[in-house]
Amino acid sequence: MAYLATPQWVKITKTFADFSTAGATNEITIYTLGAKQAIDQCLIYPTTVFSGGTIASYTISVGISGTAAKYGIAANVFTGASLSAINILAGVESMSGTTSIKATAISTVGLLNATTQGSVDIYLRIATLP
Repeated sequence: MAYLATPQWVKITKTFADFSTAGATNEITIYTLGAKQAIDQCLIYPTTVFSGGTIASYTISVGISGTAAKYGIAANVFTGASLSAINILAGVESMSGTTSIKATAISTVGLLNATTQGSVDIYLRIATLP
């Protein structure tokens, strides 16, 4: 994205406790994107597998409200074998205001509050328009 100023990587670490809820899906705010800022890359890297209870799978995606995987497609954090480095749609969210960037956790079979372990590092490459 040649039109952007020098991008900076931001690292966000979240654990199983951050996503814990009595449901199979939970969306949490992980970053506030400023006016004239853009995300052009997203990495979702599980550092400790997410497991516990009867959970059969666990994924985390990164996006905005209404578009859960806009910046990072659902990465498998249950087996630890996944590293998502896919950017779905890069661009400036707002020229005048902030935008909440969300991480969405989804499990199958068990509820998210059954998880007893797990940690993920989410890296966002952010640049600001001049």
